[in-house]
Amino acid sequence: MNRNSRLSPRPFSPISGNMGLTLVELLVAMTVGAIVLAGGFRVYADQVQSSRRLQAYSHLQESGRVALDILEHDIRMAGFTGCFSTNTTINNTLNATFPSSFQPDRGIQGWEAKDTEDGKTIGNVSPTSALVKSNNGNWITSGGNSLEAVDVVANSDIIRIWGGGDSDIDIVSITSGANTVIEVPKTANIEEDAILMVSDCTNADIVQACGVADNGAKQKLTLSSGCSPGNDTSLKLKTDPGQDPSLTLLTGTIYLVSKHNSLTTNPPSLFRAQLNPNGAVIGAMEELVEGVESMQMLFGENINDDNLKSADAYVTADKVSDWTKVVSVRLSVLLQSIEDNLADGPAPYRFNGVNYNGESGNPSASDRRLRRVFTRTITLRNRTLGS
Repeated sequence: MNRNSRLSPRPFSPISGNMGLTLVELLVAMTVGAIVLAGGFRVYADQVQSSRRLQAYSHLQESGRVALDILEHDIRMAGFTGCFSTNTTINNTLNATFPSSFQPDRGIQGWEAKDTEDGKTIGNVSPTSALVKSNNGNWITSGGNSLEAVDVVANSDIIRIWGGGDSDIDIVSITSGANTVIEVPKTANIEEDAILMVSDCTNADIVQACGVADNGAKQKLTLSSGCSPGNDTSLKLKTDPGQDPSLTLLTGTIYLVSKHNSLTTNPPSLFRAQLNPNGAVIGAMEELVEGVESMQMLFGENINDDNLKSADAYVTADKVSDWTKVVSVRLSVLLQSIEDNLADGPAPYRFNGVNYNGESGNPSASDRRLRRVFTRTITLRNRTLGS
């Protein structure tokens, strides 16, 4: 063999080269990789859950604020007669044939859900909670208030508000007679059969425009008995034509907790419904805020009717002695997250004087939704301003 052949490299042999990983090393590497992967997935899942929870809390905060703001706007206007005086006396000149669900002279009315008064337990509203009719005896009130039958969540209070609209319309003239005639600017666009509140800031009359006709630049409103419920023509208006009177549309509104399309599988929501002259709901109820589980109210009553116009006691709707003396409403709203499985377990909360924590016989949440309570005391502007 020559010298060059002895110095040439030996051919590669897989037996003498790198043999790779052993089975033990492979198992160890796979285990470590699985641990790292599991840790990364857990961190990702926690971040996703934290993001969902944060978004739900943000939604609860915004929904609670919106719900209270909407309710406050209408409650503050309860009993509004178009003036800022608290001495306004309301005179209902309509025929007495209208149902007991039409009671605009009371301004504000409430219904207490049975078994929720005095801090009794309420329970949770799950997506499978069935709705009940509001006239089935599950709601109690005082003063003979009558409520139109609507679908409601069983554990939530109901409130009805009567009052004038947001804008006043100046009256051009009032001509008394067998059928009193009121003239207003044509731009008022009063519709026939509209229920109106006429006021001179000392007296207010509830009337109905049974006839509406254009008279040049004015509208001529005839207060006859020829519509439903119509006017009692034997009753005279107390509004003084010489005191720059005005009129406004009379509106009736109810607020309650129900479910979209009355389907039990939908989450509960705050609803509003407008009422016709008979106190019945006009069209479909309007869904305002999703996730409102329950609404509880206490009514502040100025029992001694003093000049301070302050609430002497806060009572449930069934204990109000005189609805015309209610000067404020203490409102508590319980909201639930729309999504479930956001909390690590049933989340405890306190509502209407009850701790829902599963302890001492108190029920715990039946799901893993997030909940938050919002409370506000609302003053009725028209009943608390200075004379």
